[in-house]
Amino acid sequence: MIISQYELIKICDRFLQDKISKEELIHFATSVMFDDENKYECEDEIVEEILSQWDNAQTQHKITKTSIQFLRNHLLQADGSTGI
Repeated sequence: MIISQYELIKICDRFLQDKISKEELIHFATSVMFDDENKYECEDEIVEEILSQWDNAQTQHKITKTSIQFLRNHLLQADGSTGI
């Protein structure tokens, strides 16, 4: 499965709608970053960097509704999307 910027936007939406927790978001990032079976692949360096930050214990305290909303908006602009 290729993890795209669009997929990250959907994950941000789920977090912002309280459909997934911070812990689930971190678990997803860890699963992708340490995938020994090559089930996941990052679409580009942006996706890889975001997942790396979510997985990093030193930066996980920065995962908040505000920061995820900012990230979502940035991804939408970078993706050229007008909405989902």
